[in-house]
Amino acid sequence: MKRNAIILLATVSLLAACKKDEAVPVDLGTSHFPTRVGHWVEYAVDSAWLDQENNIQGALSYPLRELLESDFTDPEGRPAQRILRQVKDSLGNWTPKDVWWQVVNSQRAERAEENLRKIKMVFPVRDWQEWNTNAYNTEDPLELTYEEIDVPWSANGLSFDSTSLVVTTYVNNYIDTIRYHERYARHVGLVYQRRDISRTQRYDLDQDGFYETIRTRGTYLTMTVTAYGDN
Repeated sequence: MKRNAIILLATVSLLAACKKDEAVPVDLGTSHFPTRVGHWVEYAVDSAWLDQENNIQGALSYPLRELLESDFTDPEGRPAQRILRQVKDSLGNWTPKDVWWQVVNSQRAERAEENLRKIKMVFPVRDWQEWNTNAYNTEDPLELTYEEIDVPWSANGLSFDSTSLVVTTYVNNYIDTIRYHERYARHVGLVYQRRDISRTQRYDLDQDGFYETIRTRGTYLTMTVTAYGDN
């Protein structure tokens, strides 16, 4: 009887150890930010700018391609990827525009955009997360959070089963407006972006206390996925 009890205890201990070893890993959501070299995404880009004070305005639309071109180690010793950004020339060939880079680990996803290091996502992807995208640069703080998590989304004939939306927590007012939307699809990356930043100045109060002159300055950008794949 004593021998049987010892065998039973050993069996239970072994099963408990097996269950511990087979624990399901936590899904942090890092698949929203692919790191595999050769992965690419193409976008339709629409941009505009306005400066009523100096009578300047314009708009530009063009296709853009972002390719994870190669791996490297960043100055902090972290695995990173170079992002080759390309536009089409007059013959329809993809030509280099600039090079960005990214770092993705279990805590966050970073990108260097125009030499500005930004925190694009933090992990795990949860609705209570908040972070300052400009924590590693000298720009004004801009707090971000998740508004949607793992929801279907489609554009330009492409459908994605699981996307998450990053937005700013900035409260707009009658002078400053900031709209920041970045949607990421699992295993694809960024599939939609909208960034509108504008400031409206009101001048020249009339005798009744009303503004007679309103001038706005701002930049406006949208990027929408048109294709993606792996070389």
